[in-house]
Amino acid sequence: MTTKQIEETITIPFEDATTAVRASEAQFIHDFLQQLEAPSTLEIGFGYGRSACYIMAATGGKHTVMDPFQDHYNRQALRNVEACGFGENLNFIEDFSHHVLPEMVKQGKKFDFIFIDGDHKFDGIFVDFYYADMLLKPNGFVLFHDTWMRSTQLVMSFVEKNRLDYRKMMINQNNMSLFQKVGEDTRNGMHFREFFTLRRIFKHALIQWIWGPSKGPVKSFVLFLKEKIRPTAKR
Repeated sequence: MTTKQIEETITIPFEDATTAVRASEAQFIHDFLQQLEAPSTLEIGFGYGRSACYIMAATGGKHTVMDPFQDHYNRQALRNVEACGFGENLNFIEDFSHHVLPEMVKQGKKFDFIFIDGDHKFDGIFVDFYYADMLLKPNGFVLFHDTWMRSTQLVMSFVEKNRLDYRKMMINQNNMSLFQKVGEDTRNGMHFREFFTLRRIFKHALIQWIWGPSKGPVKSFVLFLKEKIRPTAKR
């Protein structure tokens, strides 16, 4: 199934269209995974299943997803996966990631690609990365979603400052961030580098202001400039 056919098949409620993984973001994941050789994939968070469908379309293999909140989404992700014909490829675990991931570590499971888009609180994202690191194969990739959020930015900053065994990849997406595991963690027990940055605080505050409910000529001008200088997304 092509990604165009996926978009014609799946259902995402209009009121959640802005919070779900966007088609352009899912397309990036699809195209990236097609460059890898038979990757094993794991996704934390399911939502409406768009990214999962694109991932399975790209790999043609098994895809493991965990999410305890499918009832909240009226189990639409599962219906979308079935409608796209990927039901046999999906390994869906209906539980919290902090329950499932440690068990996977104990079982010795390994993955080439892990997509983190579950709990968006700082501690939730941090725990997901902590275990994702143990589950990632050498030279594997971890992808963060919703990087506009301060919580996600702090986890990313931790990785950049403290995990020199990870390399941040340059991608043409402004709401996702991709890291590759390029070595082993050689930190000693006393290692720590501060990952708090004023730049990220100001960036988050600016985003909140831009997308907040207040209106005015200054905000209108900023939004106008934003549209003018926005880079064209590549497929």
